[in-house]
Formats: sequence, structure tokens, C-alpha cells
Amino acid sequence: MSAEKAARNWVEESALRAAGAAAIPMPLPGAHTALTSAIEAYMIYHVAGIYGEKLSLGESLGLIPTLGAGIVARKAATTVIGETVGQIPFAGWLLKGAASGGTAFAMGVAAVSYFEKKYPGRDAVPFDTMSIKDWVKAALAHLGFKSK
Repeated sequence: MSAEKAARNWVEESALRAAGAAAIPMPLPGAHTALTSAIEAYMIYHVAGIYGEKLSLGESLGLIPTLGAGIVARKAATTVIGETVGQIPFAGWLLKGAASGGTAFAMGVAAVSYFEKKYPGRDAVPFDTMSIKDWVKAALAHLGFKSK
């Protein structure tokens, strides 16, 4: 399978994860932003792996602004929408989920384009995936938080 096709499949799944995570009502301000940002960085980590690159947590996060100022601006708008409209029961939660899913999808498409330009026509490279649970633990450890 081509790397582009495999990566696009991963992006679609990740966008659905981000939409679902953002639609869950959480009373803690900023919780959705942190969660969806982690999902987006995890998505970029795996897209890179499909193209044969192994990224660290910092590199995955660092690619987010590299993927385009428009996407970063959209991410900021999604955060504002999410933290305000997301407080409205049902309709706000659905809007928040749709906005986050759309932003994650756009970021994923940009990541695929980035790696496709770097490695045009490459076949998908088998690589060891890391569960999102283990990846989040590693991310927290990288940020100085110790897990029990």
C-alpha cells in the first residue's frame, strides 16, 4: 500500500478521535484543547512513521506550526469556539466536536502533503506503533510528570 493512502486512512481515524474527544463535555477549561492537541501530535507521529521517519514527542509537536499558519490559526479558532460554544449542551458539544475533527483532519492532510513532498510515491513502511495510552505516558514523562 502506498504511504499516502495509509497515512490518509490514519488521518481520517485520528480526525474522528479528535471530534469524539472534543464532543465529550468536560467542565475543566482547556482540557479539550490539551486532549485534541495530544491526538493531533500522535497522528503526526504515526504519519511520519508510515513514511519511515521516527519522530520524538517534541518533533511531533514542533511540526504542527510547520504545517501551515492557516492551520495554526484554525486551531486557535477551534480552541476559542470549543471553550465558549462547547458549554452549550448538545448543540455546542456537537459543534465543538465538528470543529476539532475538521481541524485535526486539515492538519493531518497537511502532514501527509509534507511527507509526500519529502518522499514522493513511497510505499508505507511497517513500523512499531505505540498505543495512545503509552504515548501519553511518554509525553507526560517528557514534560516532567512522573506516572505511578
